[in-house]
Amino acid sequence: MSQHNYKKHATIGFVGLGTMGGRMIRNLRGYADLLVYDVDPARARQAAQDASATAVSSLADMAKADIVVLMLPSSPIVDAVVRGSDQAPGLLKILTPGSMIIDMSSSTPTHTIENARLAKLGGMSYIDAPVSGGPTGAESGKLAIMVGGSVADFEHARPLLERMGTSVIRAGEVGSGHAVKALNNLLAATILAATSEVFAVGEKFGLDPQVMHKIVNASSGSSFMTQHTWPKAILPKSWDFGFAMQLMNKDVGIAMALIESTGVQTILSKASAEMWAQGLAAARPGADMTELTKQIQRDAGL
Repeated sequence: MSQHNYKKHATIGFVGLGTMGGRMIRNLRGYADLLVYDVDPARARQAAQDASATAVSSLADMAKADIVVLMLPSSPIVDAVVRGSDQAPGLLKILTPGSMIIDMSSSTPTHTIENARLAKLGGMSYIDAPVSGGPTGAESGKLAIMVGGSVADFEHARPLLERMGTSVIRAGEVGSGHAVKALNNLLAATILAATSEVFAVGEKFGLDPQVMHKIVNASSGSSFMTQHTWPKAILPKSWDFGFAMQLMNKDVGIAMALIESTGVQTILSKASAEMWAQGLAAARPGADMTELTKQIQRDAGL
């Protein structure tokens, strides 16, 4: 079967219903028949209720899905779901020709390219469509979605993706979305680290963090971090922006592997990656990414 003989968007499967997926699925309510699955059955039941979907008890129940969306924690988990394991078959064995798999997780680009190759052998399409925007963007359907795949695959997936994001951009061929997502998060992680240091210096000098924030946000130092992370999680000292430090460090690691493969020398990015790795090692399990800011403040004696 030609890769372009797509099945209609009649039944959508969604696998992975954590902080992001559990919110994203709500924006698909009414779009198609929805099947939801998570290793935590309680999450699946809650997502089914929120999105008027049907919770299924295994991946095998995704057999009739035309498109399956993945929002999972890591590439090894994505690979197990897609390719299967000794315990259970993966989606490549479960789905039928003409189906599409959309990996919206933050995965390793080389793994994505291989998964797409295997999917094509079975007459299926496979694209990567990672997101940026955090839990707030997932909730509101205003995510930025960066897509890797052929033009035809991108156009087939676009109506579905536009229910979850307001900026849906094709980055290039398969793997491109995951590559740019990792690089974007490396940049975001570096900006968060630098902003944390600068604010620690300002507060140590005697500046009011609230006043400093107002000034920076109206000036050239403004960023996503000062616009969103600081008012939500750092200034009120809740330290809960909704994105785990472990996940940020994972994305930084993917980006650094990509940098190494290109041979580009990156002094600042390397220093940032080392800071995040050390910060994660010193953090409590499950810590939010803003734990890095807390560590910097603590080391500054604040």
